[in-house]
Amino acid sequence: MNKYLVSFISSILILMFIISGITKVISFGKSESNRLSKKININKNFSQFLVFIGGVWEIISCIILLYGIWTTNQLLITIGSISLVIFTIAASLMFYVFPFKYLPILSNLTTICALLLLPFICIIN
Repeated sequence: MNKYLVSFISSILILMFIISGITKVISFGKSESNRLSKKININKNFSQFLVFIGGVWEIISCIILLYGIWTTNQLLITIGSISLVIFTIAASLMFYVFPFKYLPILSNLTTICALLLLPFICIIN
C-alpha cells in the first residue's frame, strides 16, 4: 500500500482525538466538566481542570503521533498511540463503568485496538 495513503488514513484515525482535545482546551475544560463532576462526584472546578488537562493530553499525544506518522518515526508512533490508549482507558473507566454501558465500552475498545495496531501498520509501509 502507498506510504502516503497509509499516513493519510492513520491521520484520520486520530481526528476524533484532535477535535475532542481542541474543544476541551478552547472551553477551558467546561465542555465536559459537569458530566465528569457528576460521574465521579468531585468539585466542578477540579473536574474542569481535569477535563482541560485531558484536552492538553489529547493534543500533545496527537502531535507526537502525527509527527511520527509523517516522518516514519516508529518510536513516536508508538509513544503517541500508547498515550492515546491510556487516555481512552481512563476516560472509559470514568464515564462508562459505573453504571456499565456496553456500547460506549465496545466503541472505545475498537478505538484502543486500532491505536495499538497503528505502529505495526505504519512500519510495514
